[in-house]
Amino acid sequence: MQTARIIATVANVWRQPHVTSLESPALANTGLQAWLGQLTDADTIDLERHNRLVTQALFNDPFVIERLVDGWAYGYVATQRDEAHPQGYPGWIWAAQLSLAPLAVQTGPTVTVRRRQTPLLRADGSTLRQLNLGTELTVISSKDYRYDQVQTPLGVGKIAKGATQFDFLTADLTAGQTMVQLARKYLDLRYLWGGISSDGFDCSGFVYALHRCIGVRLPRDAAEQRTVGTPVTLATAQPGDLCFFASEHGHGRVHHVAMYAGDGWLIHSPKPGKHVTYLKLATSPLADELVAVQRNW
Repeated sequence: MQTARIIATVANVWRQPHVTSLESPALANTGLQAWLGQLTDADTIDLERHNRLVTQALFNDPFVIERLVDGWAYGYVATQRDEAHPQGYPGWIWAAQLSLAPLAVQTGPTVTVRRRQTPLLRADGSTLRQLNLGTELTVISSKDYRYDQVQTPLGVGKIAKGATQFDFLTADLTAGQTMVQLARKYLDLRYLWGGISSDGFDCSGFVYALHRCIGVRLPRDAAEQRTVGTPVTLATAQPGDLCFFASEHGHGRVHHVAMYAGDGWLIHSPKPGKHVTYLKLATSPLADELVAVQRNW
């Protein structure tokens, strides 16, 4: 096995090594907008029904390749924990979205993109890629007061220092409150099954991405996210804590996760066909499915 790096802005990780004509625009390296723009709500529901999309990986994320088949790579997203696969989250990526070139710099301080999108620039100021929320890059130099010089699988680039900072004041906020403030910026964003990027989230992808922006790495899926962190009660929950819900009135499998936003409200990415929204827990059908509240910050 060998480790590659994602060179697409966002790479979809598929359950099978083929896509439909509707999905082929998602194989572009420059973003998912063309694909997402043509999806109807019914199309997004179909993605879940057939589990076509299992997760996503962001630019520069490591992907451990197990085998190559007809232009596709089967392997593991190393930044996403999965209990059954110690190498990372498994699935198929279009091989043209990967680079096997070794990074010149592999250790050192890192920065994380904390805006919905920001350009990765060449030395001459032209745009090399648009980077999404949560993208992580190794810093080569931070001498410039406006830009960090960063190592990428496409060579050396630079990103604005402001893009790796939150665009709201955090001095008086807990890390949990910071995540809730960040989550509010994605209100009304359409749910995307398998999504971990600011183009669209599923429920566990949403909280995974928010924690990634404060330097906390959660498992990828809700059932495993429930097993990490510190348990707290709903009565003592604070903004940024995670609320987990299980079928059969709380006695079955964990099927959903939402972030506690304070005063009995949750913020979450609910299901296909819906959008990121607030939810009052006490009056929600989810109330009797609550099985755990966990704190990871």
